[in-house]
Amino acid sequence: MKFSKVVVLSFSAFLLCSAANAQQFGALEAEVEALKEDMRALQRDAYRMKNDDAYGPVSSSDMALRVGEMDENMRKINGRLDEIEYKLKTFEERINMINKDIDVRISMIEGKPIKSSGAGIKEPKEKFAPKVAENAPKSLLGAEIDKGTDLPSVPTKNAEQIYKEGLEYLKAKNYDKAEASFDSVLRRFPKDKLAGNAQFWLGEVYYSQGQYKEAAVAFGKVYKNYKDGLKGADGLLKLGMSMSELKNKDAACEAFMNMNSEFPKAEDRIKKKAAEEAKKLGCK
Repeated sequence: MKFSKVVVLSFSAFLLCSAANAQQFGALEAEVEALKEDMRALQRDAYRMKNDDAYGPVSSSDMALRVGEMDENMRKINGRLDEIEYKLKTFEERINMINKDIDVRISMIEGKPIKSSGAGIKEPKEKFAPKVAENAPKSLLGAEIDKGTDLPSVPTKNAEQIYKEGLEYLKAKNYDKAEASFDSVLRRFPKDKLAGNAQFWLGEVYYSQGQYKEAAVAFGKVYKNYKDGLKGADGLLKLGMSMSELKNKDAACEAFMNMNSEFPKAEDRIKKKAAEEAKKLGCK
């Protein structure tokens, strides 16, 4: 009778977990489909922008605005991809833990030795005492398997760790990973003290690759959202340089000529560079 109860309880717990996991997986599939639709929308926007350029000139301000909108949409999509990746990782860990739990229960029922990744299993003093793997989940000690409270927490990195990784990737000219790191800081830690720096270096990622439209949008956000931060003056300088590369002299000169009034306490190197760029363009 006791044997039958254990089997029934184990099987019932397995069915409950399977149903919950199936529901969770279905939700993930729905999110993936929504992301696919968003990507198709972005592709349509990019195609429309290309056709607009073919039929007539587009002002740099309009272009910057549209690129900024696409940049925001892409950032949202990247954020949702990160969330799905995190959910999938947690889902996989949960499945592995449930499988381990079921394997141990079956071994206990059949009286077989229980495999453990620990230092070893001590033989019980009583001949028929059940063997329990070291570091086994609470469910083996009588706790319920309802909310998965015995699952290990997934370690996450803080803003400073991700930011430093982004700087290392940028130094190594691994622009894709650098962009992902700085973007992650902005999405996950928008109020962190390093957010303004991350926004600036995101602009540097684009500027280093000659993507001056994207760079202008990124540096514009430094000036708009993080003007009082450490990179406020740098952001205005690089915004002017990006506009200069885009052949938008008026916008570039405005940035360079306003440096002293906007950032009177800026470093001398920044003021000097802005003056040199203004002179090069013939700003008045």
